[in-house]
Amino acid sequence: MVPLNEEMILNAVAADNGRLPSTVLIRPGDDMALLEWPSNRLLCAVDQVVVGVHVTTSTPIELIARKAVARNLSDVAAMGALPVAILACATLPVAMTQEAAHELLASVRQWGREFGAPLIGGDTTIHTDVAAPLVLSITVLATPRTDGIVVTRSGACVGDLLIVSGALGGSFGEEGLGRHLTFTPRVRAAQTLIDALGTRVHAMMDLSDGLGVDSGRMMHASSQKGGCALQAQFLAEQIPCQCGVTLSCALGDGEDYELLAAIDGRAAAPSGFTVVGQVVARAESDPRLAVVLIGDECEDATQLGWTHGSK
Repeated sequence: MVPLNEEMILNAVAADNGRLPSTVLIRPGDDMALLEWPSNRLLCAVDQVVVGVHVTTSTPIELIARKAVARNLSDVAAMGALPVAILACATLPVAMTQEAAHELLASVRQWGREFGAPLIGGDTTIHTDVAAPLVLSITVLATPRTDGIVVTRSGACVGDLLIVSGALGGSFGEEGLGRHLTFTPRVRAAQTLIDALGTRVHAMMDLSDGLGVDSGRMMHASSQKGGCALQAQFLAEQIPCQCGVTLSCALGDGEDYELLAAIDGRAAAPSGFTVVGQVVARAESDPRLAVVLIGDECEDATQLGWTHGSK
């Protein structure tokens, strides 16, 4: 096995330059990449995968790379945007072999290309602590649609319908090798939704931490912007659960990477989306940002989900 060598990894990145699109004018090998940009506006986001936190230590390298790329593309979908390119930074375990590092690079490159966001640069370094895990950070660049629509999480209004793009819950799976490693970012679904409804899509976000806590974040942001206290009100029987998954798991497991959108209450949800509830006015004395109606009971769902520091 070949020990880790950063120069060899960087050379492997540059070796793929011939496969990058013509819009990448300066390619890996220089201090920065240069893109021919299709818009005068830029959307950008960064997210990371840490082994032992976001994936288990037994997760195959290809799936670590896939998740790191896909969860960034899920943010692009949430804004109704179109991906352009990604950059990758990796802090590698000192015990990782050169072969494993090349597999990681090849997988990031493969999934970036697969999802329409080619890898155009990045950086690597190597831990000195033998116990330190692999950390893979991806930055994604995106452009707005040609009609200029960009959907935020802060535009929900009283009377809006709440819709989701797929079934929820159980994503982590047995031994951590579930759907959170193989999901497809809902970029196409987001475009279909906006094509159908345009500006009647008032707010949108991806469900990374759970329907309960994420919808609460949407209500908080929308309340702040609109000046009216809002609450997400879900109907238990309408929430699509993955096979064998309980309602509580569908609300709180997280790692679904489906879309949650608030649309005009007079609009019809396009095919592929399910109406799960509505946005209602919230009494100032009521702290609940998200509730679920189960028969005659109204349960608080605001804290159902994952938040940093909670585990």
